[in-house]
Amino acid sequence: MLHQHSPSIITNIATVAVFASLALATNYALIGIPNVKLMDALVFLAAFLFGLRIGVGVAASTWVVYGFINPQGSADLILLSFLITGECFYALAGAGLRKTTIAQDLLEFGRFSGRFSLAFGTVGLLATLAYDVLTNFASWLFRTTSLYDSLIIGLITGAPFALLHEISNLILFATAAPAAIIAAKRFSRTNLAETRVL
Repeated sequence: MLHQHSPSIITNIATVAVFASLALATNYALIGIPNVKLMDALVFLAAFLFGLRIGVGVAASTWVVYGFINPQGSADLILLSFLITGECFYALAGAGLRKTTIAQDLLEFGRFSGRFSLAFGTVGLLATLAYDVLTNFASWLFRTTSLYDSLIIGLITGAPFALLHEISNLILFATAAPAAIIAAKRFSRTNLAETRVL
């Protein structure tokens, strides 16, 4: 018999599939707005709510599909590996933040406050900075004569898109992420109460 805190492989696969589907649907819906995506926040939420493995699964499965089936062009395997690695930064951020006292306070009190926005926004911004540095570097990796040149050219040419990505993620992580966590906690409590009644 499975324990309540030990989800089955099928449950984990279904959770990854749901989050990846949401990420893909919102990516395609927002395709006309460069670097404004809900995917990063969804990967973060998956890891925060369900653990690092689920978050990494969502990051990898979303990019495998989005990297190849993309109206703006598909990624080669090398760039795709960097994109997946960079997306996993959000999973690490979600799983890491989940272990902090501020996350415990959010889950315990279930109310939104400025300190949660500051903490979640900062974590989202830092993960996005790391993602942008890595992926902008990777974009130029085999087109320049040195790793240093790849980094500098990638940072300079990617700056406008990175800035838009960082601002949009700062806002999403500061507002939507804590709100989604509170909603998930309330739904979980409601769902458990309804199950007990049945």
